[in-house]
Amino acid sequence: MKLFVCKIGWITRIFLVLMFAGVLAGCAGNYGTIRINTALMEQYKGGALPDNYNYYYCGRSSLPYAVVGIDNTYGFSDRLWFKIESKEEVYKKIANLSDLHWDSGRLFTSDIFDTQGQKLGVWFSFYQYSPVLVDNETRIVEVYNPYNPDDDRRGF
Repeated sequence: MKLFVCKIGWITRIFLVLMFAGVLAGCAGNYGTIRINTALMEQYKGGALPDNYNYYYCGRSSLPYAVVGIDNTYGFSDRLWFKIESKEEVYKKIANLSDLHWDSGRLFTSDIFDTQGQKLGVWFSFYQYSPVLVDNETRIVEVYNPYNPDDDRRGF
């Protein structure tokens, strides 16, 4: 029985290792995190949300999918989000959040952190999570819309 062994040269091996490392570095990216903070719900109920945040919502104005507050020292990529102009409107948007998500058993209140673990905002939604991109050089934050029209697990 003859055994076939693939001989790969050292240049090819180095190339494959560098390519793999590049792919991993690209995937690591500048992703921030969203971590649940149940104390934020008490701040909301008590009318004590941070004043130094700019607030945005995504989705319909009367039934948004999520509301985020971003520290005003950061910029925000709002291509899918709409700025909420008054503090009263922030509370109204959170009260009217859509609970149509298939797993919407409760309202998630979370903190948003940058790549270094520094808090930069807050998250309110019946969706637990959405990707967050943070450019530390320009201090621009981008939060993706959590709604996915193809995510129909209820079977409607």
